[in-house]
Parts: sequence; structure tokens; C-alpha cells
Amino acid sequence: MASRRCSRNLNGPFDMPRRAVLRDYVSVQFGFRLMARSINRSTLPLFALAAICCLTGELFAGRSLQAAGTPAEDWLTQAKQAESARDLPRAAECYVHYLKEHPDDAEVNQRLGLVNYLRNRYQDAVPPLQHALKLDQKLWPSALFLGMCLYRLGQFQKAIAPLEQSLQIKPGLPEGNFWLGSTLAALDRKDEAIEKLQKVPADSPVGLEASYLLVRLYRELAERYYLRLEKAAPDSGRVHQLIAENLIWRNRDPEAIAEFRVALSRQPQLQDIHRAIGDIYWQGHELEKARKEYAMELRVTPLSDVANLRLGQYWLVKGDVERGAKYIELAARLNRNLPEANRDLGHIWLVRGDFAKGESFLKTAAQENPDDPLTHRLLADLYNKTNRQDLARKEQALFEKLASPNRKE
Repeated sequence: MASRRCSRNLNGPFDMPRRAVLRDYVSVQFGFRLMARSINRSTLPLFALAAICCLTGELFAGRSLQAAGTPAEDWLTQAKQAESARDLPRAAECYVHYLKEHPDDAEVNQRLGLVNYLRNRYQDAVPPLQHALKLDQKLWPSALFLGMCLYRLGQFQKAIAPLEQSLQIKPGLPEGNFWLGSTLAALDRKDEAIEKLQKVPADSPVGLEASYLLVRLYRELAERYYLRLEKAAPDSGRVHQLIAENLIWRNRDPEAIAEFRVALSRQPQLQDIHRAIGDIYWQGHELEKARKEYAMELRVTPLSDVANLRLGQYWLVKGDVERGAKYIELAARLNRNLPEANRDLGHIWLVRGDFAKGESFLKTAAQENPDDPLTHRLLADLYNKTNRQDLARKEQALFEKLASPNRKE
């Protein structure tokens, strides 16, 4: 379906392709910026191979030293020397000669497959890897690289079994999850692909590439669902809400507010719209405007944790502690993972004079978010009031460090 455009005169004209809106927006929602450059996937196996070849190389080297001297073992010695010299064709030739006399050597079959993979000879790598795996079903490098070879050859359906086998042998293997996820994505099984790719640790050798592929899959899925939504209700509140959320990411807050208002005009009972507008005002320190929006959100969604939290904080700022406490206590019950709520409850109990309760909440808040300067300022106040001057000075120093405009991350 051709991409449709939406033009509105909101504090200045703008014209935005709806598909582009969703692509950019979804990338942000999952914590990734759109990448300015693509990554050469052909380099990825080298990362995986580093650890794998170290393992298989050590096993191979140890054995060849023990049995060196026979003609067959001489081929292994020459293969090792060729690998050290990065002469992969010669290494492969030596392994082939050795396997003529020892065709059922699982480790050397695996080694030949790995060398052929590095030479981009994927078709040649498949038979020795298959044979190695047949001889020893616990050779996870053989299973992994067999699946990778089949992926490279475009045989995606066939690649699934060996990649799954590599994960059965070595659960949690990052490269196994990455290549299985890539294979499922190639088969347009996006939901399954995402499940596998999410298991790849961010700090693994393939973590960055997995994140990149996740962004692409999220974008494609989002666009698919968005087009379905647009087709069913092109002028619905949800469509305008998505456009507004993208505008927030682009720091076009006035236009975002206007688009949110359009969404409300289409569907007045939409949840989270008034809260989103309130967040814009709150971040801009327009607290009275924010209060009105949060109050309106509670008419639609009485159990909104954020709206209750912000209203409570508003009344704390205004000095009405008990009125603020009502909202903050509810927010804390609704969502136990709100560090701000624990901090504010500590503040409330500090004002009420119950220092033990106040200290408990503030310490919890400091553990949950140690970089919040206000928590440390409140702790410093509490320690001063309870005659613990050493702790008070420590917390005051932390507050000043965290609140400093020249603070370095």
C-alpha cells in the first residue's frame, strides 16, 4: 500500500510520511537510535571463531604433539603451521590429506569445516561439519558452523536443526541464539526471531549486531501493525497518538501536544494521552498545566501510577504534604518499582517526624537509584536531625557532586 501523508498546520506546517513516523518511533521505544551505518555481517563469524578455534586448536595441538612423527600426524603439523601463517588453503589441503587415512577423526573434520568456513567455501564446509557431528554429537562448534554455512547458502529451513542442536549442547550460546534468530528472521518468523535475539547478551561478540537486527524486526513488525491500524481507522485517536509520540522524540513538543489534542478529539477516553501531555509540561517546569493534565488522566485512568505520582509531587512542592501523600502512597502500591515514590515517601515521613520510616524509604530509594541527588539531600537532612553528622556530611557531599552542573558521567 502506498505510504500516505498527513499534513497539519500546527505551529507551522509539517508533512510527515506515516511509515517513517513509526520506523523512527519504534527504534526509540526499544532503546536504540537508528543506525547511521550498517555492519558488515561477514565479519561476525570471525568473532565467534576466535573462541571456538582457541578451544578446538588447543585440543588439536595437544594431541598432535603427543603423536607427532607419523606421516598422518605430519599433515596435522603442517596444517597447524599453515593456520599460524594464515594460509587457509594450505591448511585445508593438509586436513584433506590427513582425513584420507583417518576419515572418522571428528576433531579434524570439524577443523576442516571451520577452515573452509573462513575461506567462504561454505559448500565445502558442510560435509566435514556434518560428518564431525555424526561422529560426535557433542561438538557444538560443528553444529553452530554447520547452521551458519547453511544460512550463508540460503538454506534457511535446513539451518534451523543444527543451530538448535548447538543450543541444546551449549545452552545460552550467544552465537547460537544470534544465528538462529537471523535464520528465523529470514524465514519471516519474526516473533520467534525476536525471542531468540533478545537472549543475546549486549556485551557478547554478536551483541551489537543482534541489537541492530532487533531494531529492524521491531520496525518491520510495527509498520505491519501500523498499516493494519491505518487501513482500519486512518483518522483514529491511536494513529494520532503514535504521530504525537514520535514528535516528542524529535523534540517538537508543541506539535506533539497539538497532535495529542487531535487524538483526544477522536477518542476522548484514550488512556495515557493526558499523562503524556502532562509529562511535557512537567519536564518544562510548567507545573500548574501539568497538574491539570494529570488530574484529567485520573478521570480516565484512576490507577495511573505516573499521574498519581506526579500529582503527589505537585502537592509536596506546594507544601501540602498530606494531600501529596495520598497520591504518592497509591502510586507506590500500584507500582513497586518507582524509586521516586520511595524517595517521596521518605520525604513525607521525614516531615511527619517518623525518622525510622523515613530512613527506610530513603535508603531503599538510594539503592534503586543511587544517582538521584534529591535522595541524598533528604538523607543528609535526616542524619542531621538524628545527630549523625558523619553520615550527614557524606550524603551532603554526594548530593553536591550529583547536582553539580559540571558533573562528569
